[in-house]
Order: sequence, then structure tokens, then C-alpha cells
Amino acid sequence: MSKPLSQQTIQRLAFVRFLHAQGVAQSAQPEPMSAAAILSFQDAVEHFLLISADHLEVNLPSSMQFLQYWEKLQPKLPTGQVLPSKQALGRVNKLRVDLKHHGNIPSAHAIDQSKADVTTFFTDAARMIFDIDFETVDMADLVAHPDVARLLREARAHFESDRIVFAMAGLTLAFDELLSHYTGRREGWGRSPFTFGDRLPIFRPDRTERDSPVSRQLRALTTATMKLRQAMKVIALGIDYARYVHFTVMSPDLSWYPNGRITFSVTNMSKAPTADDYQQARLFVIESALQAARADAILERLDAHVPEDIDYDIEEWTWAEPRDSSD
Repeated sequence: MSKPLSQQTIQRLAFVRFLHAQGVAQSAQPEPMSAAAILSFQDAVEHFLLISADHLEVNLPSSMQFLQYWEKLQPKLPTGQVLPSKQALGRVNKLRVDLKHHGNIPSAHAIDQSKADVTTFFTDAARMIFDIDFETVDMADLVAHPDVARLLREARAHFESDRIVFAMAGLTLAFDELLSHYTGRREGWGRSPFTFGDRLPIFRPDRTERDSPVSRQLRALTTATMKLRQAMKVIALGIDYARYVHFTVMSPDLSWYPNGRITFSVTNMSKAPTADDYQQARLFVIESALQAARADAILERLDAHVPEDIDYDIEEWTWAEPRDSSD
């Protein structure tokens, strides 16, 4: 019987799943960008093997060849079982060496085959070593902000119940919560540096002025300003704006009410979301959370250094006399 998994092991496995999902997404890109999938697949497998060695309490040498993992882990595996996919992953490793060290771009067929081989390995090896289903490893464990992680898990529950539209709405809520975390008010400082101005109300002219040139201009300026502010928030947090636009196209529109009720509409969506749409959207939200986490240090510093209400008299400062250029 496999020993229980520690929280650290679960988080490390979540990172492996993240790398694997990233590789799957990269494999769908046009050539030659799809070649980057090979690097992600190889990194995911090597991370998994290192975690396996720690879990099985196998001491590894400081340097070893990739295929030696199969030899080193074998004595700690259940009797009669062999770590799978050695030959297949040897091919993936060769593709990675050819790409990284020799500049050889793998073919589309080789990338698709690598995706299938790596997925099969994780499916079989996770059950053998950790006694878990690899698909149940939740990448939400990588997200530091608890409310975002909770909404990601709730969205996944909807997805597993075959309620994909509700799952996509949940991902939209998770992303909005992520932005709110970084753009909300900071105690003692007021606005977050990622807010870009005060809240802008929707422009609603009187009925008699609704179609006047001034009203149309103000309405257009208000709409443009709101979209620009949203784009600035996304870009300032290091989130890929093009992928954000793709995410909004795939996701339903949300509406909030004063009583706390939230509804969503699918009228903005050109087609019903698929399972693949959900997986891409979920990966985007998690990657966005990891990118935005770099701003945590900035917000922590703001929260820790509340400005004091002190006025300084400029006359108290001592200014150095300019030096004579002839000196």
C-alpha cells in the first residue's frame, strides 16, 4: 500500500500536471511554435520522476542519464511491476535533445505521438507509484489566493457533472476574483497601483439627450475608457492579453446584483463551450494567477508601509553647493 501523500508532494504533482497541460496547449499551436511542447513534456516527466524518487525514498546520484531513472526506481516498485513507457519516453528525450542542443524541429506527427506517450506514462505511473488518478491532481493547489482556488475547484465540480457552461461561468468568477484581489483598495493607501483610476459609472443620459452628439461621444468615451482600464489591469499583472481576449470570447457574461445574486448570459458566445474550451480556459486562469503572484510583494510592501501624515519644510533640507568646473 502506498504511503499517504504529503501536502508538498501534492503541490509538486500539481506542478507536473500544470507542465503537462501547458505542453498539451503548446502542441496545438502552429508549427514551429508547437515544438515547445516537447520541452514542457520532458520537464513534466523529469519532475515526476524526481518526485517519485523522493516519495519512494530512493537516493539518486547528483548526475545521471534520463533513462537511468527506470533502473534506480525499480527496486522500490511493487513486486512484479515495472515503471512503464521507458522506450516511448526515450524517444521524447531524444526529440528534446535534438531540439534544444541541435536545433532540429520535431514533426507534427512526432509531437502528437509524444503527447500521447507522456499522457499514457502519467496515467499508468501515477497509479503505480502514488496510488492516484493523474487526472484528479488539481492544479488549483498551485494558486496561492484561497478564494480563486476555491472557485477553480467549484468550477471543476461543475465540469465533472457535465455542466460545462456553469464550469465556464465559475472560471470567469475565478478570474474576476483574481483581478479584484490585486486591484481592490489597500488599507491605508486607498487605490491599488493596479487599479488605474476610480470606478467609472456607466454613462446614462436623460431620455431627451440620449441621441445627441454629446451623449453619443460621452458614451463612446466611457466604454473605451472602461475597456482600456481593464486591459491595463491585465497587462500590468503580466497576464497575456491575447489569451485573455480568447478567454472572454469562450466565457459567459456575468451580472452582479445588490443582494449578492450572480447570473450569467451566453448570448455573447458564438457556440456552446466544449470540454477542450474548459481545459484551455482553466489553464489560462491558473497561469494568470501564477503570473500575477509576482505583484504580491508589491502589495505586501504597500500594506506594511502605510504613509504617515507628515509635512516636510523644504527649507529644512541642505543642498550641496555646485562644484566649480575649474577644480
